[in-house]
Amino acid sequence: MNSEIEKKLWKKAEKYVCILRMVPFLRMVAVCNNLAFGKVDGNSDIDLFIIAKKGRLFIVRIFVTFLLHILGVRRHGEKVAGRFCLSFFVDEDGMDMRKIAIDNDIYLAFWVRTMVPVVDDGVSEEFLRVNSWVRRNFEEDFEIDRSKVVESGGILNRLFGWMLGGWFGNRVEAILKKWQMRRAKEKMEVVDMEIASLIVEDHILKFHNVDRRREYRKKWFDKYGVEEKLDLEKFLGV
Repeated sequence: MNSEIEKKLWKKAEKYVCILRMVPFLRMVAVCNNLAFGKVDGNSDIDLFIIAKKGRLFIVRIFVTFLLHILGVRRHGEKVAGRFCLSFFVDEDGMDMRKIAIDNDIYLAFWVRTMVPVVDDGVSEEFLRVNSWVRRNFEEDFEIDRSKVVESGGILNRLFGWMLGGWFGNRVEAILKKWQMRRAKEKMEVVDMEIASLIVEDHILKFHNVDRRREYRKKWFDKYGVEEKLDLEKFLGV
């Protein structure tokens, strides 16, 4: 772990959280994967997991993507290090991670355990309740770390929420959904689905070109066996 790089990435995440507070229908933004694990290097990006209000998944995605792109901090192409990776969005009906879990998905359990919300209207508690099944993978009980959460909402958030509410918002959501689903399915046709984890559904948008969950599971079972409970240092050492 490189503590200086980790501090720099957290500082950057906290800086841009204030911008995302204006996004309407945004319920949670959480830092996940390597930065949340405390396992970063000079090539690391900042992975975000985002929960939107039901029926507004595609509006939230376009807002978040647009804002971070025009600010020059969204990961795309060869621009990776220190940028925000926007590869996992769900709405309130897509929060149950069992829908995407593989057998003995210890990586997913660890991912849920270690995510750190930076914007959260309280939905993190519901998310953890829905995913209480991951607790069986750990020796001790836990709660999601909310120490970095900033207050959500604001004038622009309420304004955009008012503008995109009701029938007009439904129409905009439908248009954006059709466009984004078409583009996502085009991407699915050109990636290797044997190693990727791409999910394009009404309530879940997940774009990971390389899915290493089976690799982590095998390494853990080979080293510690099936019955061993997850532990931070041990897991990061496999």
